[in-house]
Amino acid sequence: MKQNDILSKQLPEIDESVKECVNLGQWLLFKADGHDEVAFYLKTGSSVFELSDSGKVLQKVDNDEDSLEIGELFYFADLPRPRSLSNYVIAGAAR
Repeated sequence: MKQNDILSKQLPEIDESVKECVNLGQWLLFKADGHDEVAFYLKTGSSVFELSDSGKVLQKVDNDEDSLEIGELFYFADLPRPRSLSNYVIAGAAR
């Protein structure tokens, strides 16, 4: 699975709060293998949505979301992201 960084302005139809959820890893923004007719998919906690190339919601994916194999994950390069746990220094451990 490939990870890509994109700029927020490339998907102007997506709200900033949604973009933050993506960067925090709470939701997934991805392209699915074998589904080239849809620009992006957004997986929230319980739903999957098809998105246009500007980030506009086209429709909710019904029942076959398990058939979507993630090919590429996307994150927003110009928004904050948490540091990985491997880079995290526990307070007191460095003393």
